[in-house]
Amino acid sequence: MKLPRIRIGRTGACILFVCVFFFIYVLQLANWQLINGNLYLQEAMSNRTDAVEISAARGEILDRDGNVLAGNHTVYEVIYNALYMDDSQRNSTILEVTDLLEERGESWRDLLPIELDEEGNYRFKEDGSEEDDEVGDLKTFLNLADYATADDCMEELSKRYHYQGHSKEDTRTVASVRYCMTSENFSIYEPFVIASGVSPETVGVFGEYQDRWQGIETRVSVERYYPDGTIAPHIIGYTWTIDDKTYEEMEKNGRIYDSEKNVAGYKPDEKIGSVGAEAAFEEDLRGTRGLRAVFTDENGDVVTTAIKEQPEQGHTVRLTLDSNMQRVTNRSLEQNIKANKNTGLKGDDRAHDCRAGAAVAIDLEDFGVLACSSYPSYDENLYLTDSDYRTAALMDEDQSLFCRALNGVYAPGSVFKPMVAIAGLQEGVMSDGDGLYDCDGPGLVGVFEYHDLKLHCTDKHGWANLYEAIAGSCNCYFAKLGLDLGIKRLDAYANYFGLGSLTGVELSESVGNMTSPQSYQQIHSERGDEWTDGNTAQAAIGQADNWFTTMQLAAYTATIANNGVRMKAHFLEEVTDYSRQDLVRRYEPEVLYDAMLSPEALGVVRQAMIQTSLTGTARRVFSDYPVAVACKTGTAQTSGLDWEDGGTEENISFIAYAPAEDPKIAVAVVLEHGRSGSYAMNVAKDMLDYYFGFYTWDEEGNKFDQEGNQVDDEGKIIKTKEELDKAKASPSPAPTEGPEGGDNKGTGETEPTPTPAPKRGSDIPNHIFTDGSVPADNPEEGSSPEPAPTPALDTPYYTGGAAPTPSPSPAPDGSGEDGDGSGDNGDGSGDSS
Repeated sequence: MKLPRIRIGRTGACILFVCVFFFIYVLQLANWQLINGNLYLQEAMSNRTDAVEISAARGEILDRDGNVLAGNHTVYEVIYNALYMDDSQRNSTILEVTDLLEERGESWRDLLPIELDEEGNYRFKEDGSEEDDEVGDLKTFLNLADYATADDCMEELSKRYHYQGHSKEDTRTVASVRYCMTSENFSIYEPFVIASGVSPETVGVFGEYQDRWQGIETRVSVERYYPDGTIAPHIIGYTWTIDDKTYEEMEKNGRIYDSEKNVAGYKPDEKIGSVGAEAAFEEDLRGTRGLRAVFTDENGDVVTTAIKEQPEQGHTVRLTLDSNMQRVTNRSLEQNIKANKNTGLKGDDRAHDCRAGAAVAIDLEDFGVLACSSYPSYDENLYLTDSDYRTAALMDEDQSLFCRALNGVYAPGSVFKPMVAIAGLQEGVMSDGDGLYDCDGPGLVGVFEYHDLKLHCTDKHGWANLYEAIAGSCNCYFAKLGLDLGIKRLDAYANYFGLGSLTGVELSESVGNMTSPQSYQQIHSERGDEWTDGNTAQAAIGQADNWFTTMQLAAYTATIANNGVRMKAHFLEEVTDYSRQDLVRRYEPEVLYDAMLSPEALGVVRQAMIQTSLTGTARRVFSDYPVAVACKTGTAQTSGLDWEDGGTEENISFIAYAPAEDPKIAVAVVLEHGRSGSYAMNVAKDMLDYYFGFYTWDEEGNKFDQEGNQVDDEGKIIKTKEELDKAKASPSPAPTEGPEGGDNKGTGETEPTPTPAPKRGSDIPNHIFTDGSVPADNPEEGSSPEPAPTPALDTPYYTGGAAPTPSPSPAPDGSGEDGDGSGDNGDGSGDSS
């Protein structure tokens, strides 16, 4: 029998194929879910992994000698780890853990801006301005209106965290921890730190309870610390939580955290270098996170973990700062500012308003910053940990948080004159022997008159030559020289020396301003004032709208000492790995400008600056200094009115480098409203004393001479080395206040004798060029600088034609400081019309 042929068309074939496919699919589903479902589920769960980040330590900041300025120390923390947490017991666990911490006298992280008052009622905290923002953030988080009360907030928190019907105290504790956990994105990727800095004994107690509270662990972590929060807070800086604006910028630049694409990115609540070196070297200091793979079973329990990406610790940054010199500078700056305070008694001519200042020292080898001090200052440890201290610092009228050394701009006064002298010699406007103006007048001091401009001088210098003009700080001489040069050439030379330009330091600094017709018009546009030659004359004596930072003055001084070659100032010495073993990079010196100045021009001005220390306005402090010092004093008006008439007092400034013949260090000091006197010079002297080892200071500020005797600020022995050694061997009774304000722990013996002055080095010249006769090595106080002889032809100094015979002039005033910039046009303002 012949079977009939079955024909399947295309449609039937497609239907048959689909049916077979679905039949096989159903069979596989049955295998997966019914037959071997449990096996496959267990296998899937056992292969589940999560990536948990591993934090990396931040690099440390060291001074030039390797002393830690910003470091890390280990701390013990109590954390809540979501990997091992029992969610149903979360609230009870929190309450029991905080109770144990409090019982042991440990603090837990309590950031809720609500507290219980004495009557047991909820209220918002009112400890400072910061809490107002925290309350607003809390209400926003809870979706409550601005008028919501503390009770409203607590009721919503208790509902959200399922903790209703408990006492107010317990409710607040649980709500505080839970709220903080939520705010900090608590998850398996982010363990929550309940308490930090707990004692090892407390860690041991928690070890005994490790099986009682699932998810509660203790761990060792690193915490940023500053061994001395007062030594250089403006320079070292600190870390702070990223603000919203910075985070938005990072988000635009693709620098935020992503668990898959960018583990090294920044998180919203992460700390970052906020100011100072912490901010400037953030990329070096910040480490790179690692990843840990966590394998869990079907119950979510951790089976094992493995390192997926190793964390990389941050690099260690070594600065050029000398922490001991910084400490000496801080102390000297504070002491001299306080010593310059007028008592209000009749005859006290000290300053009424001197409350602030700055000082900078630069290493001439590569323009590394050795010290950079600003007063008033603050303690960054207290600033970071004490909200009351932080609020007071932010509201401080003296602006202790403001770095005057880098950001404060000041009229320089006569410390500007060496640059003007270099410009005049280099441009051939005059020679060192020329007398440019007869500094004379009807009063006690000379007067420079030009049309209706009248500038008072510091003395009557007659027809002073360049040496006398710098040493005696003659305003008349430099006002005339400024007019001969013109403002364009003054501007050009100021640019050569970096005045009114950034010095290049890695930290934030102000640009300042070198006056010019263009800037003058912008600054005085509302008054409609026009630039005149009188402004040029004032600019030449360091007045007008010349505003420079103390850092710029130090770099300018260093440039003079460096034969006119201006280098980039810097704080960075080198970067190494965290262990300090492997060098990452070292700072390479950088020349910013070489104006190719004449060695003869520089030689004349440098010699005149030496004369300033020996017979000029700085002789009171430096005439018998054991190392030759080249320097210049300055006083700059800050107001058109005297203090008695409602004005402000003058700023005083001082620049110096030493040794004069082979310069190693340059310093600059500015005291706001310091009026006059040797206070700025005293700060510079302490800095040089430390640098050359003439005196040392311990961390308590006690001063010692080279023989190891303890001395006062004047160098007088308070206690001999033998007495100090004896006191160490057998502790003496409590100290009593000694003479000169020192700590006299003596035994009733005769008054200590002064320390002999150190001998001058044989390489320091006993005489310098003057215009007539050779002066005495140690002129008496009040004696006049003698005229200088014309240098011999084989010397590297300019010579010029015969100058008019100088007129006799009295010695500079006993303060040893010039008072330049005191001229007026009839109203005492000192401005030209």
